[in-house]
Amino acid sequence: MTRFIQAELLKGKRSFGRKGLIIFPLLVSLMAIFLMGGQFTQVGAYNWWYMLLLPMVVGLICTNLIDSDKRFSFYNVNILPFPVSKIWQGKIWTGILYLAFGNGLIFGLTTISGVIFSSQYPFWRGITAGIVLTLTWSWQIPFGLFLASRFNSVVTFLGILFLNILCSGQTIAGGDFWYLPFAIPPRMMAPIIGINPNGIPLEAGSPLHDTAVIFPGLIITVSLLFIGYFITTKWFSDRGRYHESA
Repeated sequence: MTRFIQAELLKGKRSFGRKGLIIFPLLVSLMAIFLMGGQFTQVGAYNWWYMLLLPMVVGLICTNLIDSDKRFSFYNVNILPFPVSKIWQGKIWTGILYLAFGNGLIFGLTTISGVIFSSQYPFWRGITAGIVLTLTWSWQIPFGLFLASRFNSVVTFLGILFLNILCSGQTIAGGDFWYLPFAIPPRMMAPIIGINPNGIPLEAGSPLHDTAVIFPGLIITVSLLFIGYFITTKWFSDRGRYHESA
């Protein structure tokens, strides 16, 4: 699997999605510093990251991983002496690695801002937030790759952006429908870093401090990752000579 991941990393070396993994975390960190004047820079950066910029990054990652092959109608994939299932799985793991890198970078930048300015939460909460975001977002990689393969870049990008923004609002993520897959990450961030899905710091008596949502949230999203991993792999493999029927 390592060589398939390396091949995807090489193909995406100059893609905008890969550059966005550095540009967007830097952008959101600077936004938090300048717009909040040193107050709530950590929680503000994290909130803007998973509410708006992370959906954009995931959309770009998925389209870039697919478009490099789709422009040739996947002919270059089908002529390789490897099972197409391995190539597809390599794309999924590459996307997850990109996701982990982006979340790791935002963790590092917010930690630095917490040292420079006032820290809003302990170190362990910051690293927990990065890990949880990676785990709860990973299922969107095979989902986004499927959208990019089946439709086009615009549908994929806007679809992922719209669904995440819609479900990340206070009404859904902060309400009774928090268990919807797209709403789970912002709901879980509430007790971890102490912020409402709408970006307002949690009050002391807020029910969103309840950590009981974390375990079922992880179970739901990790299960979706495994389901999406195997279903999309089978779908891509069954298409076989994709370029002949595209």
